Amino acid sequence: MKQYEEKGAQLLGLSCDTIPSLKVWAQSMGGIGHPLLSDFHPHGKASQALGIFNPEGGFPLRSVTIIDPQGVVRAFHVYPAGVLPQPDEVLRELTSLQGG
Repeated sequence: MKQYEEKGAQLLGLSCDTIPSLKVWAQSMGGIGHPLLSDFHPHGKASQALGIFNPEGGFPLRSVTIIDPQGVVRAFHVYPAGVLPQPDEVLRELTSLQGG
């Protein structure tokens, strides 16, 4: 998303789906403009390390993490099932953290 790139941010998606599944999903959405990472094998290992893995469902929870260039987590939000992060809210928080 161009607004994030203009702020010097890099978006990444993380899913426990396989790489081929992620490619098909991205194509079905008309293309995704940011990298999608597969946490398929070992299943959920990265999501577990990030504290966002849902063991009952076998998938990561929807979340947004903002990490500064030095690798420090500046914001972290987990969203309940059925709730999507709002891009405008995330962009406002990013702008605020950058002093804007």
